[in-house]
Amino acid sequence: MVDIVRSASNPVTHPDGRYGAKRVENKSAQEDFKDLDKKIGKQLEKKIERFEKKEEEQFQKEAGSKEIKKKKRFSPRTYALLGLFLILSGGVVYSAIEFLPKAKIQITAKKTDWNYVEAVIAAKDIAAVDISQKQIPAEVFSVKKNFNFSFAATGKKQIEKKAGGKIIVYNSFSSDSQPLVSGTRFQSPDGKIFKLTEKIIVPGAQVVEGKIVSSNIEATVIADQPGSQYNIGPISRFSIPGFQGTPKERVFYAESKEAMKGGFIGEAAYPTDEDIKKSKEKAEKDLKDYVDSYLSLQIPPEFKFIDASRQFNIIKEEVNSNTDEKGNFTVFAEGESSVIGFREADLISLIEKTAQSNLGANFKIKNYQLEYGVGRPDFKKGKISFAVDFKGVFEEPIDIELFKQKILNKDEKELKIFISSFSNIQKTTVSFWPFWVKKTPDNIKRITVEKL
Repeated sequence: MVDIVRSASNPVTHPDGRYGAKRVENKSAQEDFKDLDKKIGKQLEKKIERFEKKEEEQFQKEAGSKEIKKKKRFSPRTYALLGLFLILSGGVVYSAIEFLPKAKIQITAKKTDWNYVEAVIAAKDIAAVDISQKQIPAEVFSVKKNFNFSFAATGKKQIEKKAGGKIIVYNSFSSDSQPLVSGTRFQSPDGKIFKLTEKIIVPGAQVVEGKIVSSNIEATVIADQPGSQYNIGPISRFSIPGFQGTPKERVFYAESKEAMKGGFIGEAAYPTDEDIKKSKEKAEKDLKDYVDSYLSLQIPPEFKFIDASRQFNIIKEEVNSNTDEKGNFTVFAEGESSVIGFREADLISLIEKTAQSNLGANFKIKNYQLEYGVGRPDFKKGKISFAVDFKGVFEEPIDIELFKQKILNKDEKELKIFISSFSNIQKTTVSFWPFWVKKTPDNIKRITVEKL
């Protein structure tokens, strides 16, 4: 368009002398452009119409979809679910109000330090705790045991030993008993003589259905001579040379069920004085350890024992210097262990009652430390005295269940006034749950009280 305007302002003369031929050409071009503008305009209008129509259809489609959704959301089923939800919500709120409220109270009671440093007596003849005499009941426990201890002999010497063993003596002669003195001889089939070591009385025979049934008794014998040749047996029949040539010769006899032992001639081990000394010390120690351990197992666990409350005594001690085939000798020892014990609960009761006479009858021990001095026992009288060093903390007890009953359905102000009436409460911390709760529940089960 800009170019066309410039051409009209500078006319060109046509060869035939006419003007305007060029302008006619310009007018025709303008019309062509106008036609083109109209054509393009119509095309644009159609495109706009199609776009608008499409947009309208899409809008109607979306609007219809939303309307359908609205109809589905507010269907009867939806209303029923909504109602159920509201009912449940109401139930939850009601439960929260009716059942959830809780109260937690922490109480710190007032405490008082109190010490007790005294000498106390525990005696078996005291029946109960006596705070005025500082005495408590005690018990004496004791046990006896004995053992044969074997030790190796280190000495050597020339010795002669006689064999010995057990025999059974029979009486098939009559119903009368038969005494046999110590040293009575018994002879083996090969002529070896063994003698009774002590007197015996052989019981009389019995008559059963007209027949004589022999009686018997066991006895100890020793060989007439030393030496290993007397280590014989068992022997089925020993005769009694003293009855030879008499009616008793065949009806009084003996047998051995085990071999005779110990016969020896030659060099053998024997215990020296040093062996015997050391063996006694070892036997006494081992016996004491065993008896003490055995005694401890017999004592009830509630009893307390302090230093010097135990005693061990040797009642009997014998050394057999004869050695066996392995060169060992024996020490027999019998001992008794005794201990004086008391129940520590009785001592604590004594201390607590003494404290109550100073602090007040309601005071109880909260915690304590207790140390004992060395005891001074008297086993004959069955008592022991000892020093105690007690450091304790006392407090007045609070009846928690009664306290909970008294604070039902109280608000913070009422609760504060009630708690302040307790002189034995030092500090109290109260917390409610949930956050909207402002008073203690009316149900005691939903109240927690902790005593610190």
